Amino acid sequence: MFNVVTISREYGSGGSLVGSRVAELLGWQLGDRQIIERVSALGKLDPDWVQRADEQACAWWERLLGGFRHGGPEAYVGGIAETGVDRDSLQKFTARVIEEIGKKGQCVVVGRAAQCVLQKNPHALRVLIYAPLNEKLERMKKRHPHERDLPDLMHRLDAVRRHYTQDYYGCDPYDRSLYHLCINSTIGIDACAEIIVNTVRLSEQQPSPQKAEAAV
Repeated sequence: MFNVVTISREYGSGGSLVGSRVAELLGWQLGDRQIIERVSALGKLDPDWVQRADEQACAWWERLLGGFRHGGPEAYVGGIAETGVDRDSLQKFTARVIEEIGKKGQCVVVGRAAQCVLQKNPHALRVLIYAPLNEKLERMKKRHPHERDLPDLMHRLDAVRRHYTQDYYGCDPYDRSLYHLCINSTIGIDACAEIIVNTVRLSEQQPSPQKAEAAV
């Protein structure tokens, strides 16, 4: 039975909207702003900084400088420096929060490589939302009305998310084998959400592994 849904998305595909709609239909929490608040509390961090650094990997030069602050590059493990918590530590806090969500259930997690964090969780339904280029650009026009080069912005933001997932988890976020469902959002936000919700509800009717073995 699925009691957690992870939503991975191409930038501009409407994945965040799908996640919000799924949470609404299921009556579950939406793990988006709540994750930022929980991570901020764990690390005693400014929520605004956490939001800006969200889903961004630590650059090699940041690790190098952090190593010198802690006595040499070999000593650096992404810990807490005098100036605050770096993005390596932020990722650890984020993964911890997502793991907590996976144990509690009844939550939809948007982004943050949750499909990798919960990859071995049998109760996590992992979903990828994608869309054709023209549709993503049309959606981005509304969000970035003053941006002159939308394709470049889209590629840069997707690259940041991809780097985050590859650097910390060794996964390609666009590897279809990571997901139970890959949905083209051209069918509509509500239709995407309905497919996901129906999948969750159908899983509730399936026997648990223990019951299935007993029935054999």
